[in-house]
Amino acid sequence: MSERVVALWLPDWAVLTAAEDAEISLEAPVVLTARGEVFAANAVARALGVRRGLRIREAQERSAEAVFLPYREDVDHRRFEPLIRILEGIVPSIQQVRPGLCLVPGRGPARYYGSEAAAAQALTAALREEGVIPAGSAVRIGAADGVFAAQQAAYRAVPSSLPEAPGTVAESEDAAPITDAILVIPPGQSARFLAQMPVTTLGEPELTRVLARLGVHRLGELAALPAASVRDRFGAAGEQAHRIAAGEDPRRVRPRIPPAELAVEREFDPPLERADQAAFGFRASADRFLAGLTEHALVVSAVRIEIIGDRGGRSARSWLHPRHLDAGDVVDRVRWQLQGSGAIEAALSEPVALIRVIPETLAAMSTQEPGLWGGGPDTRVHNGLTRLQGMVGHDGVLTARIGAGREPRERQSLVPWGERDPRTDPAGPWPGSLPGAPPQTVLAEPLPVRVIDAAGESVSITDRDMLSAPPHRLVIPPLPRIAPGGVDSTVRAWAGPWPVITGTTAERVDRFQLVDERGHGWLVRRDRSEWWAEARYD
Repeated sequence: MSERVVALWLPDWAVLTAAEDAEISLEAPVVLTARGEVFAANAVARALGVRRGLRIREAQERSAEAVFLPYREDVDHRRFEPLIRILEGIVPSIQQVRPGLCLVPGRGPARYYGSEAAAAQALTAALREEGVIPAGSAVRIGAADGVFAAQQAAYRAVPSSLPEAPGTVAESEDAAPITDAILVIPPGQSARFLAQMPVTTLGEPELTRVLARLGVHRLGELAALPAASVRDRFGAAGEQAHRIAAGEDPRRVRPRIPPAELAVEREFDPPLERADQAAFGFRASADRFLAGLTEHALVVSAVRIEIIGDRGGRSARSWLHPRHLDAGDVVDRVRWQLQGSGAIEAALSEPVALIRVIPETLAAMSTQEPGLWGGGPDTRVHNGLTRLQGMVGHDGVLTARIGAGREPRERQSLVPWGERDPRTDPAGPWPGSLPGAPPQTVLAEPLPVRVIDAAGESVSITDRDMLSAPPHRLVIPPLPRIAPGGVDSTVRAWAGPWPVITGTTAERVDRFQLVDERGHGWLVRRDRSEWWAEARYD
């Protein structure tokens, strides 16, 4: 007999928390993206046809008004951690499958509260009372024999379902309404509950493709096959899928080991009005914070600092470091945040009552140990920039980064030492951006040039995205430090056109790469009437 399992699921958790952090209305279509694809979408976006796995360009075509946000896995886990801690205060054995979905052994809670339904209600009530669930989110709880059946029960719980009934089987997670619901599958009834679900629900693409060719489309049909035949034909994976379909899930809930409490905070009574006083007062807590990390053989390269004023004001921000932070670095970042440095619009305008530092990105101390002979020039550069930044402030030391954008000039970015580019992920996708490596020399402003065909006429672009003739000569006026004598050269090779797609203008703009006789590559563009040079490849 499979273990009784209770699954707790919060639909659209990742997208709802991201929208809440970005202060976006729940009525707007919101889409999370990762690696150039849709990672998650809220119900409004799904109603417009946006689905997980779509390319971003296709999702934009289906919902032009959608708000696209990058998915940050670390933030997602951090936002879900308070819920796990609340649940562990009620039921000690919690397995987090992913942010938004966790599992609990059903036997202990059912005996304590009298039934699985009562235990589910207690879990829901605890989360609602603590106010840790984002607005518009639901709590769905399913109980069944085995991990797989419990998760499917949570996905298919609807407000009208009764603890004694199998409930209504929905076609996908998207069909779940945003209302708290509990669905309990009685012991021994999981196979019946799963029977009409498609075999694709198992999440085993290769296995389900073969089963479909054999005419097995439902879990009930898979469960009806002889176990020995399935094992001989499909091996261990097929045997486990057969047992799951038959309601005999062999897997057990694997409780997580609660992480050590590494965050530190310091209250000030009375509250402090000066930034230097608050930063100095936090020094001992910063030392304790680093000592706790050292005790667990960890180093931290990103922290979240939360500052709360005595009138309820709040300032929160994540700070990064190119290597790892020490106690002095933490104190410096507390001071900078109090003074309104970096991407903070203004300093906290009220006395400071509490400062909290939470580690975000941790690594084993062994990965940060210096080599036998030290780090050489890199270590000296790092130490020098860090000391200089401590003296002149967070924004006083800037480093060049390749940022996000379509235009070469847009991608030039100066960010504070140790920080990421605050703009969107440079990886994009950015329709109309340049393929391959970026050019080494970017002109401050586009320069008018001439691209001439063999007949001496200016090359143009037809309505079918074709050139009127192949480029033959490139003429560029003198450029200081780049081409003092100008360029009047035969074009040895060329590539393009690449249309620049911005979504904000109907004017046609195309880019080309041209190589002159000296082997220099030039990035040029053609608008409605002229050619322009934008950059050079050295």
